Amino acid sequence: MDQLQRLQGKQVEVVYQGIVYRGTLVGASESEVYLQTLNDWVTLPMEDVTDVREASGNGA
Repeated sequence: MDQLQRLQGKQVEVVYQGIVYRGTLVGASESEVYLQTLNDWVTLPMEDVTDVREASGNGA
C-alpha cells in the first residue's frame, strides 16, 4: 500500500487481468484502485491487479 500512496496523483500503468490501464492514480483502498483516464474514471478490483507502476514517459 505504501507504493500506491507514493504513486497517488501520478501517471501510472495498472495491470488488471492482463490488460494495462493508463491514467492518474486517484487513490486505492484494500479492495479497489481508482484511476482517472483520459476519457473516464476507472475502478478496478484489487484482487485481480497484478502490478501498479509509474507510467513510462511515452503515453499512448
